[in-house]
Amino acid sequence: MIQKDLSEFLEFVSAEKGLSAHTIEAYQRDLAQFVEFLEVKKWALKEIQLPHLREFLASLRKRELSSRTLARKSSALRQFFRFLLRENKVKSDPTELLLVQVKQKRLPKHLTVDEMFRVISMASGDSDLGVRDRALLELWYATGTRVSEICQIQISDFDFQQKTVKVIGKGNRQRLLPVGEVALTWCRKYQDIRHEWIRQAGLKEMDIFFLSPTGTQLSRQSVWKILRKYAKKAGIKRSVWPHMIRHSFATHILRNGADLRAVQELLGHRSISTTEVYTHLDIENLKVMQAKYHPRS
Repeated sequence: MIQKDLSEFLEFVSAEKGLSAHTIEAYQRDLAQFVEFLEVKKWALKEIQLPHLREFLASLRKRELSSRTLARKSSALRQFFRFLLRENKVKSDPTELLLVQVKQKRLPKHLTVDEMFRVISMASGDSDLGVRDRALLELWYATGTRVSEICQIQISDFDFQQKTVKVIGKGNRQRLLPVGEVALTWCRKYQDIRHEWIRQAGLKEMDIFFLSPTGTQLSRQSVWKILRKYAKKAGIKRSVWPHMIRHSFATHILRNGADLRAVQELLGHRSISTTEVYTHLDIENLKVMQAKYHPRS
């Protein structure tokens, strides 16, 4: 019965709220833990109250999960119980008084302009894979897309004359992004290689742009490996992960004078407050500059 309610909830958030597949997968994982906990305790959904939820969260804290992860799981519970209440499957929403303390949001980490250029230049284009990787890195940095978005880009999304690419973001929202000439040049070079890979694999022509030599779509994990490979070659010692490219894009164009609202549109943020975190990065940078150069610092 609980599994049926969970399935109906996941169908609801997929159809009614237009959430991305990744968000729905996260809901499923988080709520599956809760359902498993209920089954062990032999509790029915209709009898769940605030103390039951606190006991569940306490069991998660014993696993030393971060406060951010706990907050995400609590958010999933809230959405689930609101759905159950709306469908008259429970008489009240026990999550109304549920509070989870979240640590202060950390500022996003980014690469410097020099580091970013070094990473990209490591994909020299001396081989077919090198050309693909250079096209990937150039386009990624040129547009500030999420890793999931760049993996989904299709040939038909490009308009080489208008120098734009269409991406599908969270909630299946589309946005049209300008692409610089350097990135477009590498994408054009890669097109011929890509076509040859598909032919050699004996496959029909497909629309997904970034492929492996065997003609399969690059996964997010594959793109992460590509990024780490070139970051290591560039001599970057600290950890580098996909979202740092997006953070670097936003930070660099803001520091060069880009309008915050324009950056919001480029990143596909619904709220300007999400984009404003990058202005805090600039404040931190200004503090460093002041401490270094001001005679009274």
